[in-house]
Amino acid sequence: MFLNGFLIASMFYFRMESTYENGLFASIKGSIDNNLDKDDTQDSIILKAMATCHELMSNRAPVFGGTRILGPSAEFFHGTSVDLMTTQGACGSYSQVMAMILKTYDYPVRIAQMKVGDSWAAHNIVEVRTDHGWVVLDPTFNAHWVTPAGRLASFAEVHNDWSYYSRQVPANYDHQYRFQDVRYSNWTKIPLLMPAAKGILNVILGKEKADTISIRTWFLKIYSIYFFVTIFLYIPVFLFTFRRLIQTKVFPSPDIPITIRNLIKYLRPITRQSTEFTR
Repeated sequence: MFLNGFLIASMFYFRMESTYENGLFASIKGSIDNNLDKDDTQDSIILKAMATCHELMSNRAPVFGGTRILGPSAEFFHGTSVDLMTTQGACGSYSQVMAMILKTYDYPVRIAQMKVGDSWAAHNIVEVRTDHGWVVLDPTFNAHWVTPAGRLASFAEVHNDWSYYSRQVPANYDHQYRFQDVRYSNWTKIPLLMPAAKGILNVILGKEKADTISIRTWFLKIYSIYFFVTIFLYIPVFLFTFRRLIQTKVFPSPDIPITIRNLIKYLRPITRQSTEFTR
């Protein structure tokens, strides 16, 4: 009974947190939409979304940057709402929230880890797919890059001509982030398991496509994932509990097999007694 109660309570908790988180980002989208007009393009909507993300988070970063006492909701579960409210993960939080906002517009997104020198994941950025392909954004600095044709630039375009695009960075930009290289998932994080998974994906999807898989974007709505995982765990517990309940409370002997015929046979007297008692 304790396990049943724990799993049911967990489902309610995760569902509640998921609903709260979805409501937060729906409100953010509504605020952005209120500032749009008929002249806005896909690129300008994305930039307004990034400006809103940066404005919401930049003031919280100095307050929560060193905080490590926010409890299990932040330390263990860590939904995207925690990144929004605390910016505790620095560029990681900016990228998570930016990706989530863009998801509310149904844009395909991926979170990218930038390489600096010999180090991967030195800085996180966001890429979003538009009508003219993937474009790169840096919500930590509210930075974007525009091609000579006047559209948002891709990572490859900025990488191939950093001398040109470096002149577009804001004043507070950290110039060590020179678009040296990028990866979308750390396939060595879990030894053996993740390299094996990547090898299978290389065969199924092709290496070029598999290299662009962004695992972090799969877990943006982490509370929803926890909710469905808990349901998956609860189903066998419920079935086991139901079986034991039938065997101990309905059937005269636990050795009697649970069949439809036996259920009808032994439930009928109980139902009859209950009806007579009510009368």
